[in-house]
Amino acid sequence: MKLFMDACSIIYLVESHQQQGQETRLLITQALQDKTQLIVSRLYFLECRVLPLKEKNTDLLESYNQFFCMASLQIIELTVDVINIATDLRANYSQSLRTPDAFSNSLCIISQCRSISNRG
Repeated sequence: MKLFMDACSIIYLVESHQQQGQETRLLITQALQDKTQLIVSRLYFLECRVLPLKEKNTDLLESYNQFFCMASLQIIELTVDVINIATDLRANYSQSLRTPDAFSNSLCIISQCRSISNRG
């Protein structure tokens, strides 16, 4: 099985000491024990690392770097196919699907995920 993680889930996993972080860590720990492949977007690599870089928080940056280097993690690149699928989703479901959600759903389609972790 594959589990898609959005940027909020990654941030909760790495940074949060509150309930969202605990729940996310539990979900990811169980997924890894079940040999589930984690899927993220290359865009989230950017999103998650900006603040630690800006604040020169090397410990937090290293935590993100460790996450993005995990062997069980597949990073989906931003390709024309991803954009085209997101555009089609947004055009056909514009009343209920915002651009970030269309983007996330297009990544799930491209990577053939059955599950999505959207903690935001």
